[in-house]
Formats: sequence, C-alpha cells, structure tokens
Amino acid sequence: MNKIKMFFSSLLKKDATKTVITSLWCALIGLILGFIILLFINAKEAAYGMTSVLGNYLIFSNPQDRLNYFGQTLAKTAPLIAMSLSILVSYKAGLFNLGASGQYSIAVIVISFLGIGLNWPWWIVMILAMISASAFAMISGALKAYFNVNEVISGIMLNWIALYLTNGILSNSTNVWDSAHSETYTISNSSNAYIPSIGLDKVFAGNSIVGLGMVLILIVVAVIFILFKKTTIGYELKATGLNGDAADYAGINKIKNIFIATGISGALAGLAAVLSLQNGFTAWRLGSTPPDIGFQGISSAFLGGLHPIGVIFSSYFIVHITEGGSMITDLGFSPEVASIMTSVIIYLSGFVVFVKEVMHKHEIKNELNKLTREKEEEV
Repeated sequence: MNKIKMFFSSLLKKDATKTVITSLWCALIGLILGFIILLFINAKEAAYGMTSVLGNYLIFSNPQDRLNYFGQTLAKTAPLIAMSLSILVSYKAGLFNLGASGQYSIAVIVISFLGIGLNWPWWIVMILAMISASAFAMISGALKAYFNVNEVISGIMLNWIALYLTNGILSNSTNVWDSAHSETYTISNSSNAYIPSIGLDKVFAGNSIVGLGMVLILIVVAVIFILFKKTTIGYELKATGLNGDAADYAGINKIKNIFIATGISGALAGLAAVLSLQNGFTAWRLGSTPPDIGFQGISSAFLGGLHPIGVIFSSYFIVHITEGGSMITDLGFSPEVASIMTSVIIYLSGFVVFVKEVMHKHEIKNELNKLTREKEEEV
C-alpha cells in the first residue's frame, strides 16, 4: 500500500503530470460551460448536441465516412501544431510571438504566387514560404535586440501591415485571385505545389487532403523536442528565456539567441500556412482581421503545457471541438457554441503555467512541513 502511495506521490510531482491535470481541468470547465449554454438554448437536445460536439465521428454510420472525417480532422490539426510550436519556441526564449499571424500572411503571398501562379514544386514553395515568414519575424527580433522594443507591440503592428499587404498584393493578381469568391484559387491535388499524399489518402478512405504534411509536422515536433532537450542551442535559448541578463553575463549571446528564436518561430508560422494552403483544404480569403490561427496557436501551446508532445494533443482537441461545433446546426444550435467552448478553454489555458506553479509551491510547503515534523519528533 505504501509503495502504491509513494508511486502516485512521485507521479504527481512530475511536471508532465501537472501539465496533463491542469490542461484537463481547463478542457473540462470549457465543456461544462458549453453544455450549460446548450441547455438554455434547447434542453431536450442538449445531451445529443454535446455528444455531437465531442463524438462527432458517431454521426457517420458508415465506417469509411468516419475514417475519411478522421483523416480530415488530422490534416486540419497539422497547421495548428506548427503554429503552436511557433509560439512555444519564442516563449521558451523569453519572447511572446504575437506576430505569428502576420508571418503566416507573408508566407501566403509566396505560396500563392509560386504555387498557384507559377505552379512550382511543392517543396521549393514550402522552403521559400518558411524563409520569407522567418525573415519577416526577424524584423520584430531586430527591434527587440537592438532597440529593446517590446516584441508583443511590434508583433501586433506587423500583423496588420502583413494583412493589408497580403490583401492588396493578392487581390490585384488575376492569375492568383478568384474575384468571384473574394479569395485565392485553391491549390488542387493535380498541382505541382500540392503536398503529395504518399498513399495516406487511401488509408483514410480516399481523403485527398491527408498526406505527407502530417508526417512532416511529426518530424518537426521531434526536431523541436530534441532541440530543447539535447542541444546546446536549445539550452542557450532556454537560459536566455529564464534570465537574459544572467545568460549574457555567462557568455551566452543574447542578441544571437533572439534572432535564432524569432527566425525559427517565424519559419514555423510559415509552415502553418504551407500545411493549410498546400494541402488544398483552404484558400486565403479577403478579411479585415489577421488569421485566427495565430491566436489559436497561443491557446494550443499553453493548453499543451508548452511541450512539443503536448501541443499535438491540445491542437487536435481544439480542431476536434471546432469541427464538431459545425455539426450541431441541424439541432437548432449555433456553431458558435463550439467557439464559446474553445474560447473558454483558450482563456483558461493561460492559467496552466500559473496552476503548475501553485502546485509546485504547495509541494515545497508540504516538504518543509514534513521536515519540521521530523525534526520535532527527533527532539
């Protein structure tokens, strides 16, 4: 019995366990609030509506349709994972990349002109899109490194610059812009710029948007995990994030690390655009606000406990809930109910790190009390 108690006690002390517990609480509170809203709208259908949001696969009676839908959800999760990693990398280095939406937008310009307009090979388009987004992110990095301009402020301002730049350039390009729908043309699976399926479309019942992109994002997750876990660069980035001045005093080049962090972060935001547009399930639409995915990436990164593996699950969860929300309109519910759920989860995810810190302090307090009691017993 004591061994079991000791096992669970040691398990609860692990950082990964704290992350899972706090993230699950955030998700649970958001879902409960969503269910309460469903009850107020239509109490009779609330339970079925909640089942549709959480278990949206069950709506399809045909197993092949379920598999196809599952593949679609996975493909739509890939861009959000990339954006979450973008936020994670910058945060580990002590920066907050609120300019990720702008970096995404700049990558869209490159993808549209080279992929849609010129039909270049997908891998060349992908690399150049990531480089362009990385270079744009470094503007904010340079302002931070040399003029100590807060990266949050510069990132937000650059978001709007990138948005209107993208809208202006693309909407005036006839070979890229579909004026009938106020959006760019969608990259078809017959295009050179389309990310190949490598046979995964057959695994997921012929869903053409499932392909190499899903494999690429898992490789990127592994690379980011190794970067922070096993490499000198990752250690220096974390050291800069924990205390930039102390790291600088210890011989770690703070300015260099700011550029590395913003460069990698921007490239990952560009990859999110690649996995959205070059997979063929979305296009750039004329809008008056920066892409939502940049802000969803923040919530997913924090809900995943700022861990590369964690963001896989948090990103999938957010996409799953969002997709499920679009299926409850037949029950008289608005799809915005799912948005409310995710919004609450997004809001609460900001407290994940805070709750983990509270739990850590509670553990220290318990340890001190235990030591005090042992000393008193010895006396």
